[in-house]
Amino acid sequence: MYRVAAKSCVSWFIGVCIFVFLSAASPAAAQIWNWSDEYIEAAGGQSSSIAVDRQHNLHVVYRVPSGGYLRYAFRPAGAARWFKMDLERDLGNFSTRISLDANDNPHVCYTPREIRYAKFDGHKWFSQIVDPGAGTVDYECSIRVNSEGQPMLAWYWPGGGFHYGVLRDGVWLALIMDGNGGDYAGKWNSMVLDAQGNPQIAYSDFPAGELRYAFNSGHAWTHSALDSQSSTTPGGPKGMGVAMVLDANQDPWISYYDEESLFVMHRVSGKWVKQLVERLPAFRNWGWKQFHSDIALDKNGNPHIVFESLRGLEHAWWNGSEWKVQIVLAPAIISSYFDNSMVMGSDGSIYLTYTDPLEHSLKLAIGRLASDTQTGDKVAKTEKRP
Repeated sequence: MYRVAAKSCVSWFIGVCIFVFLSAASPAAAQIWNWSDEYIEAAGGQSSSIAVDRQHNLHVVYRVPSGGYLRYAFRPAGAARWFKMDLERDLGNFSTRISLDANDNPHVCYTPREIRYAKFDGHKWFSQIVDPGAGTVDYECSIRVNSEGQPMLAWYWPGGGFHYGVLRDGVWLALIMDGNGGDYAGKWNSMVLDAQGNPQIAYSDFPAGELRYAFNSGHAWTHSALDSQSSTTPGGPKGMGVAMVLDANQDPWISYYDEESLFVMHRVSGKWVKQLVERLPAFRNWGWKQFHSDIALDKNGNPHIVFESLRGLEHAWWNGSEWKVQIVLAPAIISSYFDNSMVMGSDGSIYLTYTDPLEHSLKLAIGRLASDTQTGDKVAKTEKRP
């Protein structure tokens, strides 16, 4: 059952960029991706999330640790300059995600100990607390906006369950999707909307260590466990760093970690198929942190995943018969975290935001197939993975 979460809105409301490079890894393969690199925020940025609109403009939100800012950056297509504005400040530590509506206006969720929502209506920004007084919110949130401009959120409440909320007639309605008490469902979560505008959510669950999936038919929610840890299944807990996308048949592709590997789960003709993308170096005591994956489909329907491991920031893709993997950026130190976010443009370019582990600056990497790039770009070579 839904509960009323919040009403009211409060208004908020704007100016740069450089150019650099990226590095590589192992033996060549048929497809080669070139990468160029530029600064978004030289002063530092974390927990970034990126979206690209129909005109190829880029939209990014992120946290600026110094001052606890929620900052939005916009780069027009073909331009070199980023335009930036602060949406809030003094928020402390939080995660954030961005989504665009049918008019290409940005909508943002963020988690400074409570779930908050901000949107740009084409003229100015508005922000509000979604579920005040419901408990301390932490870690990741997801956001999507349907064709009618209605936002939907999913968020993690430590020990209080995994939540979903939707804005209807100016009022937020919220429900507990999964978990209660000592359950830590939804620490990692990813939401998409199907062709009918109904939400589908992939998420992790602890301590069960499961990858879970929920979808709404328009009338009711259905839940299932897609992958679970057991004595016969190596790798420990499943579902960390989860990301999801739908293909042309409205079937999900889900990328996620356990403590030893990166996997993809794909629904084919009503059945779920699990694929190993890459065996990873042991996470050791870094495994619980926020290693994150993002997944997108190219024009041929083949998945591309950008993800973190102790090898560095990696790009994996399915070429129709096997997985290829490249190192986009090697780790600077063993505890490097890139806080990465990825989206694929309609031209097939990959746009990847990440935090430089040495400079702590926020950067954008753009990946293109070698045949589509200039010879001056840096090439990240590929290798097969089992």
